[in-house]
Amino acid sequence: MTTPHPQEIELKLALPPGQADAFLKRMARRRSTPVQMDLATRYFDTPDFALSAAGVALRVRRAGRRWLQTLKTEGERQGGLSRRIEFEMSVAGGALDWARFPAEALVHVPAALREQVGPVFETRFRRTAWLLKGRGGAQIEVALDIGEVMAGESRQPICEIELELKAGQPDALFALALEWAGAFDCLPFDVSKAERGVRLAHGVADAPVKAVPLVLEDGVSVEEGFAAIVQACLTQFQANLPGVLSPLPNPPPGAGEGANAEPKPIDDIEYVHQARVALRRLRAALRLFRRVCVLPDDLMGGLRTLVAALGPARDWDVLCSETLPAMAPHYADQSGWRDGAAALDAQRAAIRMAMRSALMQGQPGAWLLAMQRWLQQHGWRTATQEQRIAQMSPLDAWARRALKKGHRHVVRGARSFAELQPAERHALRIAIKRQRYAAEFFQTLFPGHGRRQARYLALLRDAQDSLGRANDAHIAKGLLETAPAETGPMREFALGWLAAQEAGAGNGDSAAHLHDFLALKPYWQG
Repeated sequence: MTTPHPQEIELKLALPPGQADAFLKRMARRRSTPVQMDLATRYFDTPDFALSAAGVALRVRRAGRRWLQTLKTEGERQGGLSRRIEFEMSVAGGALDWARFPAEALVHVPAALREQVGPVFETRFRRTAWLLKGRGGAQIEVALDIGEVMAGESRQPICEIELELKAGQPDALFALALEWAGAFDCLPFDVSKAERGVRLAHGVADAPVKAVPLVLEDGVSVEEGFAAIVQACLTQFQANLPGVLSPLPNPPPGAGEGANAEPKPIDDIEYVHQARVALRRLRAALRLFRRVCVLPDDLMGGLRTLVAALGPARDWDVLCSETLPAMAPHYADQSGWRDGAAALDAQRAAIRMAMRSALMQGQPGAWLLAMQRWLQQHGWRTATQEQRIAQMSPLDAWARRALKKGHRHVVRGARSFAELQPAERHALRIAIKRQRYAAEFFQTLFPGHGRRQARYLALLRDAQDSLGRANDAHIAKGLLETAPAETGPMREFALGWLAAQEAGAGNGDSAAHLHDFLALKPYWQG
């Protein structure tokens, strides 16, 4: 029989395996009798995974002596909270029975595909479930799943909490999730077991996530655009956070071990880079909308804490993985260079450990959930009448004004670039970065100007990068000046190299890029 509630609303949390016993003890204090069952689930797809590509998950699950088949469609997923259409009914055995699905479910799997469907991966886990009463009379099924995903010989562990809303409002899910995120270091988790199985079957490893182009539909309001931009930044940060919190390989690869050294694996440091980019984009968005959509002080404070935790680790990653290897071939004593680089890499590893500790103290999981809750509740609407009118105005006209204002700041600095002092050039780089992010946020609002947009963004990126080289040299000098004595003479060599680079880094390139930028007519003016 089909479930009477075809829309599934749930919030998923990744639970650190070492916290599972503590979570069970906490739940034992509640007035709800847990139900335990071992679940074996077989997922079905075509050989080329056409169903998963279309956002469809198809499975048959054994729970005790009962078999259930389920079809889930792709839905809205934000910060661990998902809304999906679900069709579920009992079947006689472990095979699919297409005749049991209602017609509205079969629309998602055309007849031509049904003939190709077969089992592709499995999950096996123990589920401990409770039925709880939540805020506002809500009913919530809480399930702790511990087990593994299996595809061929490959395995991946499962340790997650699912909160499914049976009755009431989704805010009740956030209230519970926030409690547990603070107590057990949970993180909101958007990846379903089906998606993990598909990746495992394809042999696709987790990887750092870059910002993706944001699609803003025509006619959206300022507040709708704001919410979409903030959501995109949070999604990127959340996707990279597990990689940031993972330890580096032990021992960490040496930095700059001579001209013929093997390149350093980049995934571990790229997680930190992309997480930091996500938070920088978020800060730029909040600044851009600061007069119409204001973030509460507690959430802004949490953001500052997370940004501060990531900064030193990223600076050391750039020093050890990019800056030093570039100068290593020019140092005569390669053995001495390796010894000095090893000492710096050890300090970098200590900075990474401090970063993880600072991040966990900042409770990033709880902060992400609180941000999502604020977005769900449209928290910016506690505003003045003037702000409310601005929030409801069309985004495209507002975006034109915002881009024009940011453009003026860049033009002012570009025209006087030759006379700018180092601090002023740094301020210009920040203005360029903010304008670049704004142009990327609003890119789809100007569909008829693709080539001019691309040229505008390319010049902003080039100018930002060329100005950034002097800043990177300045930061690297500061790190080396506090480096341990074990670095030996290589440190003095590196400091001299960086001083020369800082003095002349990017001056010619920056001037050329800014000259070309000044010749551009802003694309949003028609």
